Amino acid sequence: MALPVPPAGAERPEFTIAALARHIRAGDLSPVALTRGCIDRIAALDGRIASFNCVAAEAALSEARRAEAEIAGGGWRGPMHGIPVGIKDLIDVAGLPTTAQAAHRRDHLARRDAAAVAMLRRAGAVILGKTATAEYAVGGTRLDGPWPPVRNPWNLSRDPSSSSSGSAAAVAAGFVPGALGTETAGSIRAPAAWCGTAGLKPTDGLVSRAGVLPVSRTMDCLGPLAWTVEDCTLMLSAMISQDAADRALPGFRAPDPDRLTGGIAGLRIGVPRHLYEDHPQLHPAVAAGMERALALLPQLGAGLQTLRIADHALYSRTAKAITWPEEYAEHGAELRAHPDRFGATTRSRLQDGRAFSAAEYILALRLRQELIRALDETMRGVDLLILPTMLTPAQPLGYEHQPGAIDTSLTRPFNLTGSPALTLCSGHDSDDLPVAVQLIGRRFEDDLLLAAGHALETALDTRNRRPVDAFPQGGGQ
Repeated sequence: MALPVPPAGAERPEFTIAALARHIRAGDLSPVALTRGCIDRIAALDGRIASFNCVAAEAALSEARRAEAEIAGGGWRGPMHGIPVGIKDLIDVAGLPTTAQAAHRRDHLARRDAAAVAMLRRAGAVILGKTATAEYAVGGTRLDGPWPPVRNPWNLSRDPSSSSSGSAAAVAAGFVPGALGTETAGSIRAPAAWCGTAGLKPTDGLVSRAGVLPVSRTMDCLGPLAWTVEDCTLMLSAMISQDAADRALPGFRAPDPDRLTGGIAGLRIGVPRHLYEDHPQLHPAVAAGMERALALLPQLGAGLQTLRIADHALYSRTAKAITWPEEYAEHGAELRAHPDRFGATTRSRLQDGRAFSAAEYILALRLRQELIRALDETMRGVDLLILPTMLTPAQPLGYEHQPGAIDTSLTRPFNLTGSPALTLCSGHDSDDLPVAVQLIGRRFEDDLLLAAGHALETALDTRNRRPVDAFPQGGGQ
């Protein structure tokens, strides 16, 4: 089934926010036809992927009709106007359930939009529905949950990774051109990497968390997943909280799609090879994708510099000593009163958080500040860092819950430091599974990060390949 673009005979844009927006503004693409096409594609194909928990078809079509009338009347609001988006089912959308993938929350209707959703609506976006997540966003893909597990569109027997899995899979499968996710330890970037999309964790605080079910109040953040870095920029630009911009560092500039063409020339890019090169889990295809990116950067005018930051294990231990107790603080009362409401893996994970002492938590918060200062000092000498996002391509479905499962992610350090971090596809392995690199910027320099990511993504030339429409591979049903 083809991607939902204009009827036969019309010029057919790429299924990206930027291309669709140009055609909507020009009048040769109807937001109603686009939205209906997305709804029809989900109905035809999402039974095999399970990326959406609910599709608000009538409400979305009503929003699309309103957008179409506004644009026809000269009231175009910007590039998100008339664009359908999915919203992770941890984020409130007025009138829809916020289930957090927990069976007892199926009827937990949100009274109002989360702040980020409200801002997307203000920009004219069409809210299509709620995308699947991990239960309470504290674990990986469950095979025994109340909803079917989300499957990776590149291979239905493979995992999409982490808790924004539905958003990443929906974008990769062409169900929506963009989706909103959350992350605490990499849950935007990891599924973006394994599903072959772009994914952005903005600087902490740049997008309001109001109306989002908390996981860790210290490290939760919201960000976009889309097919391209340019599309992530368009979504982020519509969601930035004015309060956050007012609190930002001096010289802060909101990301602007019109400035994405600045390129990489003259940038200094640090390569923390010690975090991945000798790791026993590093897959050859990931290494090859990384080396391809490193070869392109000097051709684009950037300088490379090998450097060291703290070891991944230190970042990871410190982050867990903060986020896991905070997860238990959010859900502990309900867990004690109604343990049957939680899946076995989620119960176990939350109980792990209970085991941390107050002293361990406070010391971890102090160490976090030291690690932030240390990274700030390192990045006085470079503009960006680059390293793989995940050490391997997508693993078998449900891998995180298998005995002896190994963490393949390199995302957590930058949740701890609050840095903006951008994942983009750097190639595919021999089984056509995507691999990815991530760029890390200085806090509140999201604009520079996105411009560099756009230049690198263009040079890598990976955006002309999508999973096949019928998703035949992998044997998943």
